[in-house]
Amino acid sequence: MGCAPVPREQVEIVQSLNGWVAENMLPLLNPVESSWQPHDFLPCSVAAPGASEEEALSAFTEGVAALRMGAAGVPDEILVCLVGNMVTEEALPSYQSMGNRTEGTADDTGASSLPWAQWIRGWTAEENRHGDLLNRYLYLSGRVDMRQVETTVHHLLRNGMEMLVPKSPYHSVIYGAFQERATFVSHVHTARLAGQHGDQALAKICGVIAADEKRHEAGYTRVCAKLFEVDPDGMVRALAHVMRGKVTMPGLLMSDGRDADGSLFERFSAVAQRAGVYTARDYGDLVEHFVRRWRVAELAGLSGEGRRAQEYVCGLPPKIRRMEELAHQRAARSELRPARFSWIFDRHVMVG
Repeated sequence: MGCAPVPREQVEIVQSLNGWVAENMLPLLNPVESSWQPHDFLPCSVAAPGASEEEALSAFTEGVAALRMGAAGVPDEILVCLVGNMVTEEALPSYQSMGNRTEGTADDTGASSLPWAQWIRGWTAEENRHGDLLNRYLYLSGRVDMRQVETTVHHLLRNGMEMLVPKSPYHSVIYGAFQERATFVSHVHTARLAGQHGDQALAKICGVIAADEKRHEAGYTRVCAKLFEVDPDGMVRALAHVMRGKVTMPGLLMSDGRDADGSLFERFSAVAQRAGVYTARDYGDLVEHFVRRWRVAELAGLSGEGRRAQEYVCGLPPKIRRMEELAHQRAARSELRPARFSWIFDRHVMVG
């Protein structure tokens, strides 16, 4: 199936915002020289100036032992959530490809000086550290089957990701805002849970990643707000379209090669819900936050279709809350069931 055509006015509007992007989005990207790197949060494997190889190996071994001691107390359900988040982060090439498929904001040359292109490359460069850091932590922790984790990343990159209107700049920035905030919430909750279980290193790692996601969310939220000013009718219709299709997570097509029924993402999501890493309540909070942040209820001068979209979007938060309450009641009545994960050597985690 081909992609739906993108209205020409959408493309022209986002192209006209290149100067605005330079002033309001690019400053959110940190200079490389002052940015953290994965190396900063992991045991150092090289000798300090003047130290011998034996001393370096001893220091590295002690650092790894300390990391593993902290990781030993992390429950399986948190490990499953961490692996799922790490796999999603490692599929970054798919997300950059999606960004460069978007009309009006794509990096057409691969090294374009246009602000939209600079944003995509800068965002990618910062996000690239997330998967690297989580991957190395998991490898050193000794708590997971790294070959199965790596196999899952391989499958997800081959399977790709789907978006409703992948070439639409309006859909792209709306999706970006939701996804960045969802990832921020997930990492914040993981950091809190890791700290509660005594793994301060993991808490710090998830915290620094969450801080990046928060800055990136700010960029997409700002540009959406600007587009709501410039083209409120087009944006509210795009927002309603995204909401009707639901904000699908980028890791939806993950597979470990053993889930013949394609249920891995569903099982991972069920664990995240029960563990409190990312829940239906969090999704409801997201929708409510953006409806309020973009002042959707206050939009005026809309077309008939725009007004219907506005009514639909503004009515979503209470509907989501009701569905959340019903789901919670059903979960309370249902028995827990085991879900197997190859990531943790085929051990089971209980889900509702």
